[in-house]
Amino acid sequence: MNSLLRKIPHLGLYKFSFLVLLGTVLFRFILPQYVYHQVWIILLFFFVLTLVSLFIIQKLTENKSSNFLAIYFSVMIGRLFISIIFATVFILTDRTHVFNFSINFLILYLLFLGFEITGIITTLRLHFKKGTKDE
Repeated sequence: MNSLLRKIPHLGLYKFSFLVLLGTVLFRFILPQYVYHQVWIILLFFFVLTLVSLFIIQKLTENKSSNFLAIYFSVMIGRLFISIIFATVFILTDRTHVFNFSINFLILYLLFLGFEITGIITTLRLHFKKGTKDE
């Protein structure tokens, strides 16, 4: 069973997204006036965006791991621009709920960004330890 779980790509993202989904459902029941009525679309957007960015980073660093930071920051800038475009479209199409959308978008953006940064720090730490053992 454990070997099967290791074969699932980006399992941590699935677990994290499930926890965020549970938190969103709970928050929607406790304080529904602060939850954007289409928060599920935002949640799906960030899940897919994070999954795609992790996939791109993984594929690009397979060949050139020495350029990891340049690749990572390039993907982060792309992610930022895609998020800005997504937010702009939502804000322009639903002006009546701009405040709720903005707060929900910002919170979810920071949560998924935090997840990605934590994963990157863990990966860099493992690479650093592996590099010092080889010397």
